[in-house]
Formats: sequence, C-alpha cells, structure tokens
Amino acid sequence: MDIKTLLDNLHDEVSCSVCMCPFTDPKQLPCLHSFCLHCLNGIQRTSGVHGKITCPECRRQFQISGSGNPSELPTNFRINSLLDVLAIKECSTVNVKCRNCEKRSAKTLYCFQCCSFWCEECIVGHNIMRENKDHRTLALKDFQDQDIKAVLERPAFCQKKHHENKELEFFCKNCKVAICNTCAITLHEGHGKMPLQEATDERKTQINSMIRSLKDKVREKQKEVEQFNQKSIAFQWKVAEVKSQVQSCVDQIIAIIEARKQDVFDAVDNQAKQSLESLSQKKEEVEKQLKIIESAIEQTETLLKRSFSTKILGFSETFDSILQEQRTQENRDIEYIPRFSFTKSEKLINLLSMSEGIGNVEFVFSETKAQQSGAKGEESSKVIAGNKGANVRDSPLETQVQTRRFRSVLSFGQEGESVGILNKPWGVAVNDRDEIAVTGFSNHRVSVFSSDGTHLRSFGRYGNNNGKFQCPAGIAFNSHGNIVVADYSNHRVQVFDRNGNFLSKFGSLDNQLNNPLGLSINGNGDIIVADRDNKLIKIFSSSGGYLRKFGGAGSLVSPHHCIQHGQYFIVSDAGDHSIKMFNLEGKFISKFGKHGNKDGEFNKPRCLSVNKEGLLMVCDAENARVQLFELSGKFVTKFGSEGSERGELKFPVSTANLSDGRIVVSDFYKNRIQVFDKI
Repeated sequence: MDIKTLLDNLHDEVSCSVCMCPFTDPKQLPCLHSFCLHCLNGIQRTSGVHGKITCPECRRQFQISGSGNPSELPTNFRINSLLDVLAIKECSTVNVKCRNCEKRSAKTLYCFQCCSFWCEECIVGHNIMRENKDHRTLALKDFQDQDIKAVLERPAFCQKKHHENKELEFFCKNCKVAICNTCAITLHEGHGKMPLQEATDERKTQINSMIRSLKDKVREKQKEVEQFNQKSIAFQWKVAEVKSQVQSCVDQIIAIIEARKQDVFDAVDNQAKQSLESLSQKKEEVEKQLKIIESAIEQTETLLKRSFSTKILGFSETFDSILQEQRTQENRDIEYIPRFSFTKSEKLINLLSMSEGIGNVEFVFSETKAQQSGAKGEESSKVIAGNKGANVRDSPLETQVQTRRFRSVLSFGQEGESVGILNKPWGVAVNDRDEIAVTGFSNHRVSVFSSDGTHLRSFGRYGNNNGKFQCPAGIAFNSHGNIVVADYSNHRVQVFDRNGNFLSKFGSLDNQLNNPLGLSINGNGDIIVADRDNKLIKIFSSSGGYLRKFGGAGSLVSPHHCIQHGQYFIVSDAGDHSIKMFNLEGKFISKFGKHGNKDGEFNKPRCLSVNKEGLLMVCDAENARVQLFELSGKFVTKFGSEGSERGELKFPVSTANLSDGRIVVSDFYKNRIQVFDKI
C-alpha cells in the first residue's frame, strides 16, 4: 500500500473493531486480528473463562500462554507505528503527548531511534545524553512521505520485563520466538539461535510457498462458490418464474370459471324474465275478470234492494248469463312456472380437485444418482410436485407466455435554465405520491413533477454551499419522504426534506467520496453510493455515518450505480460494460454482459432498478435503450432505440417505477423524461 493510500485510510487501519476508537496497547491474537488490551480484558471477564479468549472477529477460541492474561499476548508493533503516524498527521489539530513530561503540545519532535515523541523542552535533555548523540529527531511539521515510511519501518522491541527498550535481534529455534540480545544470553542460553533477519527470510520463503499453494486452493474454492451462487440465483429466479406461471394459470382458471358463472347467471336471468312476464300477463287477466264479477255482484245487490218484483224478474235472465259466463272461465294454473335448480359439473370438480391439482411442477436432478433421489419408480431423477394423480398434459387451461413490449405514453421537458425546464436530466426517483424527482446535471438543481408531467417545485442552484449543487446525479427518496442527492462535483451527498429544504450532508470529509454518481436506499434505510473515481461502493447509515465499502481496483472499473435486491448487491460497471453481483459481505459472485449492441450486451450501462414484475432494468446508455433481465442474467426484453421521436432515446441514464407499473426514464441528451407502459 503506498503512503498516500495509507494516509487516506489511516483511521480505518488504527480503529479497534470492538470499541471503534483508536487502539490503545494493541494486542494480536493468533488469528492475526488485533484489539485494544482493555477490550480483550473486558471480553475475557464477560466470558468468565480464564486463560482463554474468543476472537470477536472470527469467533475462534485461543489459549493464552503464561499467566493466561491478555497482557501476555504479543504487541502489534505495526499498529503502534500507525498510531504514531496518525499523531504526526494530525499534529496541527490534535496536540501530541511528550514521552517524558507527558505534556501535550503541537510543537513536538519525533525521535526515530527512541520511536517516541518529545516536546521542545524535553528534547534538549534527550539530545545532550551521550547515548543519544546519533539519534535522528524531526519536528512533526517537517515530516515528508519518506519520513512517514521510516516510522513504519521501525524495529520491534522485546516484551520481556526490563527489556522493553531492547530491539529484537535473534530467533530462538528451540522456543520458536524472536528475542533480544539480553534474552539470548540469559533466558535462552544453550538454545539454537539465528539472526532475526535470516530467520525472517527463511520463514518468508516457506510462507510464500504456502501462500501460493493456498491461493491456488482459494481460486478453486472461489470458482466453486461462484458456481453455487450462480445456481442459487438461477434457481431462485426459476422458483419465482414457476410461481408466476402457476399464478397466471390460476388467474386464467378463475377468469374462465367466472365467465362460465356469468353464462349461467345470464341463462337464469333470461328464463326468469320470460316467466315473470308471462306470470304478469296471466295475473292481469285474472284481475280483469275479478273486477267484472265484483261489478256484477254490486249491481245485482243494488237492484235487489231498490227494484220491484217485475224488474227483478226481468233482470234475472241477464244475471244468469253473467253467472254462466264466469262458470265457464277456467282458473289459471300457476303451477306452470319452471322450477330452478343447478347441477354442478362433476368433470370440472374432479379436474380441479385435490387429487388432480391445477398442473405439474417437475424437478429434474440431471446429475443425481438414483439412490440419492427421494422419488420412487423407473425415473428416480425426476420428481413431480403439485399433482397426486394422473399427469394432466392436455388441460384446456394452458398459460400463454408473451414477449413483453413497451410504448411511450408520456414525454415532458425541454432544454433550458428557467424553472420547470430540464438540462441534461440524470437521476429520477418516485415517492409514495407518484411525484417524479429529477436531477438537472447541467442546470444544477432538482425538479419535482407530478406523474402527468406537471411541474410542482424546484430547488438548488450552482455552488458548493449547503443546498447548492455542482452537477447533481443520483437521487432517491428515503422512508421519511426526504430527498437524497449525489452532489457529483462537490464530492458529497446532500439530504433535503420533501419541499427541498436542506437537512444534512456527508461524504466530503477526509475525501470519503470522489465524484459519486448513482445512489440507492435499501430496506434498512442505508444509503448505497457508487463512488466512481475511488472504484468503490460505499454504504452509509440513514444519518450519513460511514458503515463499510466493497469493490476497488481489480473488482470495479467505473461503478455508476448499485442497488440491493434480496441478499445481493447489483452494480453497473460502465467501464467494464457489465453488471456485477456481490453478496451482502461485498464478495464478488458473478457478472453478465460484455461490450456490444446485441441483446444482453452493453455499451456503458448506467443506472439500475427492479420493476413491478421483479425484472432488473438496465439503462444501456450508449446503445440508447433499456434492457430487462432476470437476476440470473437471462435477457428478457428491451425497449427504446436511438432517435428524437416519442419512444426513442438518446443516452438513457436512470429509471424509476410509478405505482401503476409505468416506467419513468431520464432521456439525458434529449433533455426530457419519458414514461413507458406495457402494451
């Protein structure tokens, strides 16, 4: 590691992973992990086991030689050297303690032979001592890179009591430890010894040979792990695909049954309408006859009360004819109305019963021996799930898989500087209100639109103060509705509330970020930043605290965006024209894609997102299109082609999903946003 890189990462190197503070009295365990002595004492007290200690990093347990106290563990002299380097680096802001008087001062000197700091007063006494006449001292403010290197290369000293200032010079072959000259004469008299450097060179040769062998083994294991990971990813997506097919089949079955149900309802309704109309007509006829009879009765009763005998006798013939007419009228039979009943289709019920199932899922273990399979029968490498009875191959309820196609349903934006106008739109994000936030890379602001393209508000302008931007790029909404923006040329990330009021920033201190581009937010609220020029992916807490990183030279060339999906990080590497996958520990798993313009090939891919169907969308910028993949890297479909018309693209950079499944795309060189929907 060169001096500049070391100084940039110095805090990480000298921080204890237990207390998260700079080391104090660093002790090294046999597994090579180092911790503060007081942290190890606390771990041993908590465990209640004397003489043994468990490493907080790898969880391996070790026996402590001697008294069994962690103080017996070897000191990590390299970390002590790094702590001195940290003090030298920060001497202008943090005063350094003198070895002699323990007074802290910014005007401090370092002795390369004593390996300690001296204040201006005490260095005088140090220099007048005869044994120190050849010691080299240097003021901290005058340190150069070569001086830092000299501090790091200082010798190790003996840990035996009263030998602390004795340099380790020999290696005891009997005891297998490095010793000082005094130890060689006293404690190791009669033991086989050799110069420490000679023993070190011999051991280095042995270790290098072992390392080469282990590296070969590591490469083999990495290939195995990659194969398992690729198969795991492919299998998980195949599971999701099969479930989707099953759901589609069930939906189709339900749709067919619903349609048949409606046919039955319609037939019942039609017959009921006819029967009720006929019943109404018959009823009207009976009611008419009823009125005639009631009228005849009423007239006759009146005549009987008011007329003379001669009139009654004269009317009797008329009354007889009315009575005779009613006797000849037949009573209406109301039993003619049809009786309704429903007979279920036993064939359909049997088809969909538990004994038949709705279809079959076949698990084929092509490399599994017969005795290893749990299936019985002639083809023990094939297991059928979902159908306990016969294999229904000819079911009329087959699902049809169609190639997904998309069309542009909305386009808005044009180049300019006025409010609501776009100038090189880079990142897009959608919140829970379906508001679309867009970063203007060239007009240095964020604009927010409704889902129909109406401009709602804008914030930010050129500058490096809080709330100002220099080429804002990636953008995302967090769970609180706040807007998180990658401020590319200011090497930082800024956070705003929903209305664009500045809340906080992070990344600019200690050069944590160098031209950050895409960013995303995972389910825990952590902010994932593509630190392009550092060739890293860095992860920060929701409050901006640095958590960890992965990638680096040799792993990533030019990372532009990273998202977390399930148990994986997915990174678009524009410099390598590929999509790379890492596990949650940041270990590389696999990649797909190469430079080209065919399906599944890329030309500087930019941002990523996962759509409502669970497909990975990749902005294939230089190819002027968006490609969709399964997570296994299997190409599914694409949309867009180079041009200025609706549905055509010119350098698409970022995508986001509206709640109804429509896809928002930033059309960078056409200074517009396009919204696509499935056909």
